[in-house]
Amino acid sequence: MNPEDIKRYIRLFHEREIPKVIEREVKPSFAEGRTTAIVGPRRSGKTYLLYSLIGEDREKYVYLNFENPLLFGITGRDFPKILDAYYDLYPENVGEDIAFLLDEIQNVPGWEIGVRYLTDEGFKVAVTGSSSRLLSKEIATQLRGRSLTYTLLPLSFREFLRFKGTWIERRDLYGREIHRIKKLLDEYLRFGGFPEVVLLKDKIRILEEYLSVMITKDIIERHSIRNVALIESVIRLLLSSYAKYTSYSSIHGFLKSEFGTSKTTVLEYLKALGDSFFVFFLPRYARSEKESQRAPKKVYLVDTGFSLFSRKDVAKDMENAVFLELMRLKHYFNPLLDVYYYGGSGEKEVDFVLVESGRVVELIQVTQDLSESKDREVSALVEAGRRLGCKNLTVVTLDEEGDVEADWGKVKVVPLWKFLLEITPSAPLSALPSPEPF
Repeated sequence: MNPEDIKRYIRLFHEREIPKVIEREVKPSFAEGRTTAIVGPRRSGKTYLLYSLIGEDREKYVYLNFENPLLFGITGRDFPKILDAYYDLYPENVGEDIAFLLDEIQNVPGWEIGVRYLTDEGFKVAVTGSSSRLLSKEIATQLRGRSLTYTLLPLSFREFLRFKGTWIERRDLYGREIHRIKKLLDEYLRFGGFPEVVLLKDKIRILEEYLSVMITKDIIERHSIRNVALIESVIRLLLSSYAKYTSYSSIHGFLKSEFGTSKTTVLEYLKALGDSFFVFFLPRYARSEKESQRAPKKVYLVDTGFSLFSRKDVAKDMENAVFLELMRLKHYFNPLLDVYYYGGSGEKEVDFVLVESGRVVELIQVTQDLSESKDREVSALVEAGRRLGCKNLTVVTLDEEGDVEADWGKVKVVPLWKFLLEITPSAPLSALPSPEPF
């Protein structure tokens, strides 16, 4: 480590203008004695979320991006020297409240030693890491439980509108602005919510590059996968199965004849895909955890833009978008929330069961056009609501709105654009930002 390179990097950062940071809904903060960790899929905006932590006195914030060549070769044991280099630049800040913002920390061998050193010395510390080499569970282990982890996902529809320069107030939902909102929703479902994809023009090429890098870095290289053809087949299978049911056994059966692979290998590959944030596997709601784990899972993509590389379907994109909104609700606002699907074993299917502290608080069904499936969708919700003791029943459609009276209670019908703009009732209102503007 060359202290002069460290000083140069720190000073250059303090002299240059920080890029404009558009507000995100997840609000990381510093906690005394703990490291703030930001994880999530690559290109979801973790670096800009670090920038949002920088206060007015920039010289008291030490930002280090460990992908920069000036910082090459640093190890966790060099962090005391980094601190010395900073104090050489700013001796007047000795004893002041200093924050270290450490980007791509996984590139530092023994990073946990350095981070624990800074935290033990009383400094505020926030880190980000690529999901290919830094998982939330690894952070908790390496930092011995002294971390607060925030998961950042691609843009919500509310954030998407901000990135498009559109600020919506509630009164706009009843005027001509609604036509612009619907048009932007079409774009959001088609290309997804990765910030760079939203802001730039060549959207499909950017998404293709993201998918390629995610497969190569986050899956193949991280997990030392040698059978590249097999993992690519698994990925293609999941892309074609988004918003559908699948099981380890069915995937294994499909691949066994061609690759002769074992069920253990398939399980390992599926776990790697989940760890990379490429896909989520939604479990079935059941009275016992064992029963839930044995049942088929539903597959959802981390971004609806990736469905462009399969057979894209508006109805499945709608369901995937609702799922991601529920994940943001859990990770950003309400950690007590768990999400499942309901059905199977002779029971009618419901897309989402929201459970808070063991209690079912809402059932959500997603359908593109309720007029063609009203009896089926509503009866499934009502039957599940009766079985689970929940009267908070919602149907999300592409454009229909109203209420449906049923013998178990009233079923709310909400268009997708409004569902994605409004606060989901399951969230504790005290934890959410002011709803106006969205």
